[in-house]
Amino acid sequence: MICGHTHKERFPKKGEPPYFNDGSSVHPRWITCMEIKNGKIALIRWRITPNKKGQLVVKRTVLKGPKQIEDFANTNKSAIY
Repeated sequence: MICGHTHKERFPKKGEPPYFNDGSSVHPRWITCMEIKNGKIALIRWRITPNKKGQLVVKRTVLKGPKQIEDFANTNKSAIY
């Protein structure tokens, strides 16, 4: 499950239910999101930040992951309920 806007980011650890949350998502200078690419999922922050020349640039930072999505398919269902 992928959710958002709980003000707390969530990326499950191995063996935990597959619950992902991007937190608040949108802030004045950055956004957080879940990116799914090539069968992997990651929690990403895109942030406006100054470079060495003082110019504002958009920087991508991996906060958690990437992890294979299929790794979460075998989660013990009894842990979910």
